Amino acid sequence: MSERRENARERGRKRQSSRGAYGMCLALSLSLLFLLILGLLLPLRPSYSESEKRKLAELPAPSLRTLSDGSWFRDFSSWYSDTFPFREELLSWEASLEKYYGFQGEAIYSKGERKKESIPETAGETAPTLALSAPETESVEESREAETAPETDAEGNLILKKQDTKGVHVQGEQAGTVYVTGNCGYELYYFSQENMRSHASLMNTVRSLLPEDISLYSMIVPNSFGIKLSPAVQEKLASSGMDQAISYSYSLMGEKVKRVSIYEELLSHKEEYIYFHTDHHWTQRGAYYAYLVFCKEKGFTPHALSEYQKREYPGFYGSFYFATKRAEALKVNPDTVRAYLPLATNKMHFRDPKGQEGDALVINDANAMSAGNRYSCFLMGDNAFTEIDNPNRNDGSAIALVKDSYGNAFAPFLVDHYQHVYVFDYRYYREDFVAFLREHQVKDVLFLNNIMSLGANSAKEMMGMFH
Repeated sequence: MSERRENARERGRKRQSSRGAYGMCLALSLSLLFLLILGLLLPLRPSYSESEKRKLAELPAPSLRTLSDGSWFRDFSSWYSDTFPFREELLSWEASLEKYYGFQGEAIYSKGERKKESIPETAGETAPTLALSAPETESVEESREAETAPETDAEGNLILKKQDTKGVHVQGEQAGTVYVTGNCGYELYYFSQENMRSHASLMNTVRSLLPEDISLYSMIVPNSFGIKLSPAVQEKLASSGMDQAISYSYSLMGEKVKRVSIYEELLSHKEEYIYFHTDHHWTQRGAYYAYLVFCKEKGFTPHALSEYQKREYPGFYGSFYFATKRAEALKVNPDTVRAYLPLATNKMHFRDPKGQEGDALVINDANAMSAGNRYSCFLMGDNAFTEIDNPNRNDGSAIALVKDSYGNAFAPFLVDHYQHVYVFDYRYYREDFVAFLREHQVKDVLFLNNIMSLGANSAKEMMGMFH
């Protein structure tokens, strides 16, 4: 009898345990279903990632074909995971946890393996010129978007609606393989003979397309890895000698291309704050030392850095910080953007990559920008075209600066030496560049390119300016 009672009690306990487990599974399933529905319905799904500087996946439109072959479900899954509400906050929390994983002295955040190439000392010939290609035409949608000019305040700062502030850094530059040491990030450089030859070919081609009375200058800018870190550290990381790589590219350029070699000048100031800790750009102090070399080449008398009015914008976290998924080593070492206003004027006119035109400032208030976009205080970021007119000069002098984003911090120093400074971002400007130079009687053309951007692709983009 007692055995039957014991068996009955055991069966009761199992039923109770089973009901408890079932209840827990049901509660968990309902919670997950609730989160799924909440994620679908909440109007908080982001469309742009500040940290990755890119547009996020868009909700796919279903069709009979995509539903039948299953591709819609895959795309839907990608969209859902890419745009989950509070995505940036969750990534930040994840990074905060990483500091508990172990030693944080050095780390490499890689985007793939690169093979080290040997660097030839010099070239015995000039690089061949490139062929012209048909220019790309603006789409109807882009031309419609260009009809409304952006709004500025009384001081010339661009007024950005809250939902538009994510678009300040349009080009979405990202860092490659990042090495973190001493609470600073560095982008590894690997020499590519093809890339350096492509850039030399580009410069030789540009020289052949420009009128003879226009002077052409090439400035290849080294990054922080090649300047700040010792050759021994670079060798340990199987990287390449950046000074040799730049010299090799210059040796491939024809004699009518004027080289502005800034490597040694930057190296002599390596202990100063000439590159950001958390970003791949140089600081404006770094750009200033390049300006000194350009002035020497041109015969200009440069202004002392102390002559300029300075603005400071602390709390900047750049591309390295986000490329490393907010590494704690970089989080504790935020940058300060120090900007120097031109003496003659701080006003400029611009046309953005979508064709919208407006007036803004050469040095803008970065306090109004997000922590990841404060480098955009220079020229309001990357615009297709920017014009700065010096009211103190009336000699017709003009320079065309063809640049990537490194040129944004450099351009303000040119303002006091020319009546007109024209800035072209080769990634967006698609009009006839030579026709512009002739029409505006430009006599100086400077191609300023950071070494990490050089290659066949960028050469092709720059050739898109020539018709």
